[in-house]
Amino acid sequence: MEEIYDIDQSIRSIDWDTISSPEASVAFSMKVMTLDSVNQTKVIPILEQHGWLPRSKVGDKAAKAIFYVVQHSNLVTIEKYLPQMEQLAKHGEASATDAAKMRDRLLMFQGKKQIYGTQTAGWVRAEGGQVIWPIEDVKNVNKRRKEVGFTTTVEEDAKRLGAQFDPNEELPKKKTDTQQ
Repeated sequence: MEEIYDIDQSIRSIDWDTISSPEASVAFSMKVMTLDSVNQTKVIPILEQHGWLPRSKVGDKAAKAIFYVVQHSNLVTIEKYLPQMEQLAKHGEASATDAAKMRDRLLMFQGKKQIYGTQTAGWVRAEGGQVIWPIEDVKNVNKRRKEVGFTTTVEEDAKRLGAQFDPNEELPKKKTDTQQ
């Protein structure tokens, strides 16, 4: 599992400024999706057999690997395993902030507003650019973030991610295939 964590994160730690064309961006995205699929073939069978594994049994790095593999999967996989992760998070056996990120990802995939403001997308606005996916009850988002364990505000996260944040952001008008 720890090796899967290293593989998952190493491909994502690139300097995006080195991707110089739309074709290069598509090629890189395909490479990431292929790697994600390979990781899923290794982790999902374990989850099928044992369920979401508690952090105390596998260690922090392996627990993070499980999170990333499911987080980087599709709607169906997230829907299946998120409730298990959330239950373990209530007992400190999974990361509460990671569970919040996955809940937001699921809501985004479903075309709904997110709760914690953790997800960005580049297809929300016609002019493009990364934006924080629309948030439900945005005036209380930073309170919810703090309650679950985030140490930054949605505004700070947007800046860190290079994404625009508009508290009045609307859901995209047309249905976009966000499920890999």
